[in-house]
Amino acid sequence: MTDFNQIGYVVDDLDDALAYWVDVVGIAPFFVYRDFELSECFYEGEAITQVISVAFGQAGPVQVELIEQHGDTKSAYRGRASGNAHHVAVWTGEYDRDVAAYRARGLTDLQWGTASGKPDERFVYLAPAGPGPMIEVVEVHEPKARTYRAIADAARTYDGSEPVRDASLIVN
Repeated sequence: MTDFNQIGYVVDDLDDALAYWVDVVGIAPFFVYRDFELSECFYEGEAITQVISVAFGQAGPVQVELIEQHGDTKSAYRGRASGNAHHVAVWTGEYDRDVAAYRARGLTDLQWGTASGKPDERFVYLAPAGPGPMIEVVEVHEPKARTYRAIADAARTYDGSEPVRDASLIVN
């Protein structure tokens, strides 16, 4: 059985979404990267410039990702209803194997690249072949795994202060 590590939501306004998730849903803290340009990104085979702001929080065993796209670049984020589940993510150290398994099940690559430009931090959004959100496969090795553990640890020890934090404050 596949374990999902993350549920992602595309939002129209990251600050509004953060207020909702903190005040109404009760998840905190969130760690925010603002105006982040993906180092390498392709959509339907074409190179694109992708600038997003993204926030990561933790809800028990599952990470919550909130994504706001900046600009009108055609991407996996455009045309999605704001606030609805956009994707479920699988984190893996066996990226090629896991992507091949999803492709063998009929899913196709929609958007892919690397956030940092490092060859061992790849991601791919696989277009759904039926009812349900996209599946994102994320290559996770150290130090990304340490960063994700630090986000989860911050949620477990959250004391009510600073519900929204700059991602540079992640200590791992």
